[in-house]
Amino acid sequence: MSILSTTSRLGLPFVALVGAATLVAPGSADGYTLTGWSLGLTQRTFRIFNNFSDAEANNNTTPDPNFPGAQGAVMALWKACIEWSSALHGNGNGDPTQPAGLGSGGANFDPSYQGLATSPGVIGDNVIAELSGCAGGVLAFTESFTSGAGWRMLFYQCWTWYDGPNTNFPSGGGRFDLQGVATHEYGHSTGMGHTNVGGATMFASTADGKTERSIENDDIAGIRANYGAAGATKPRITGLLWDGSVLTIDGVNFSPTNNRVWFTRAGTGTTAAVILSGLASTAGGTRIAVTPPVTAGSGDVIVRNSSAGGASLSQPWPWDRSNIQCPPVTRYCTALPTPSGFPAVINFQGSQSVAANDVSLFVSSAPSNTFGLFYYGLTQASAPGGNGIICVGAPFYRLPPVQADLLGTAFFTYNIALPPTPAATITPGTTWNFSFWFRQMSPAGYNFSDALSIPFCN
Repeated sequence: MSILSTTSRLGLPFVALVGAATLVAPGSADGYTLTGWSLGLTQRTFRIFNNFSDAEANNNTTPDPNFPGAQGAVMALWKACIEWSSALHGNGNGDPTQPAGLGSGGANFDPSYQGLATSPGVIGDNVIAELSGCAGGVLAFTESFTSGAGWRMLFYQCWTWYDGPNTNFPSGGGRFDLQGVATHEYGHSTGMGHTNVGGATMFASTADGKTERSIENDDIAGIRANYGAAGATKPRITGLLWDGSVLTIDGVNFSPTNNRVWFTRAGTGTTAAVILSGLASTAGGTRIAVTPPVTAGSGDVIVRNSSAGGASLSQPWPWDRSNIQCPPVTRYCTALPTPSGFPAVINFQGSQSVAANDVSLFVSSAPSNTFGLFYYGLTQASAPGGNGIICVGAPFYRLPPVQADLLGTAFFTYNIALPPTPAATITPGTTWNFSFWFRQMSPAGYNFSDALSIPFCN
């Protein structure tokens, strides 16, 4: 297995991005060049060893939801690699130089962030790190097996690396944009050579103080030439919902069965992604529900459908394991009017977190000073009852009675740790339906509010 040497400047494409004072001649083609290899599916992962020694490489401590858990050099390098993705990474935000634009390749190529490494590793470990010393005008270089069996990216320590995300860092003094240089170098890892098209990411030189983070038309043409343009049947993620128990992945072009979901591995470890296999989709191939294993950590999620090659992979989508989200509360069922002419309306305050235990229910437009109670159950209904509509199916569970005030408003703060019966215990991942029953004097009898369907999370 041969290696493309960092010192082979003749004959083979040179893999080092050089300073402005030293130029490397591009290939003979008028535009992008390819090195002759491409990365297999298992080689599209990358890790970062954050041994960058100067302070400016880790100045950025502002969290970004598209790069959960990452700061400084790690965030900058993560952004650089996913710029080559087939489609937007999340909503594409995170870089002020290309708002809503991170993920521009449009090819059958998608990288997978696999967290932190414990060392720079060796060629084939797919690690990005800093290297002590200097080598003339060379800023950084990428070493790759010519078979496409992996790579390593190193940045010389003698330069000052700026982590962004802003672009107003001073020129001079050997300051270089870490994200921009890494975008170029990751292009080499994919099998891209240098181009002679000025302004392209794969142009062989840059200058201190300069920011070039987005791949341009020539770069996009090159990655598509090497991996094929992403077609209409390639899977694509459009959103995630994480309730602390189940991760719901929405998108398009998921297979009916035998989908795989790739996760970023928690902690430090190997470059291999955490993979769950044999997953079915629902809703016409637009939804996959999965329980992430404990070995899966915050990072990126990728769906692989049952087709072959790079066309089987979706783009990476950011997932923050600590950011638990519940499906929205929904209103259903039509309440009948009270003697005032208005139906009673149920509402909800607090969170949907079982751990927070801050559920408050209230009803408005009930008859003044009337007594009633909130009740709930797992099933929905819409059946006549008394002078109204019963909106919760049996079995349902009653909470203690309350009295509406003069305006017809009644409140109840529910300690969900003390359910009326064990069968009524609210747990994460369950959805309960709530309504309000109340007495009605004219006409005599009872009536109901409409209902809320409330999903609960951790």
